[in-house]
Amino acid sequence: MADDDEIIKAANKFFGKVGSTLKQAGKSAVKAGQTVAGVGRGSVRVTLDAARAAPGGDLRGKVTLDLNEPVDAKKLVVELRASQRVVDARGGVRAIAATNTTIYRFESELGGARRYHKEELPFTLTVPKDLGARPQAPAGRIGDVARAVSSVVTPTSGPLEWRVVATLVISFGRDLDHSVDVVVV
Repeated sequence: MADDDEIIKAANKFFGKVGSTLKQAGKSAVKAGQTVAGVGRGSVRVTLDAARAAPGGDLRGKVTLDLNEPVDAKKLVVELRASQRVVDARGGVRAIAATNTTIYRFESELGGARRYHKEELPFTLTVPKDLGARPQAPAGRIGDVARAVSSVVTPTSGPLEWRVVATLVISFGRDLDHSVDVVVV
């Protein structure tokens, strides 16, 4: 018959193995959760040669993928987006909260479904020529009346905000993206 010390040693050895196995399983579960959530996968960065462009001009840059391990993805896209802050007039009273409305969106696919890891991909996006053009009211009293009526009838809107966004679209996981603001003058 075994004495108490041998039983305790055997129990410690057994529970040590169980604890080690549970610890390893926990690490695997955390890694799987991070993979689905996109944590610890690395980064996607978009950089521009110049963050300023004229209407009708080109924006050139590159998307840099710095992933910790190869990732199967549906596609890699870069897009040019213009949005505008709009305050709605409801019931004759202006709403305090404003919404951000996308006015323009152009998406260019840099790569299709494949395995991505560490690489740089160049791109060129063209800013539309006539998107920011708005008809101006004439000068004088008629123009003042037109502007006053317009401010009551239509929502108040701010300037266009331009942005370039790069997105790695991942199947069964969180997409990785990065954006850069652009000035269009």
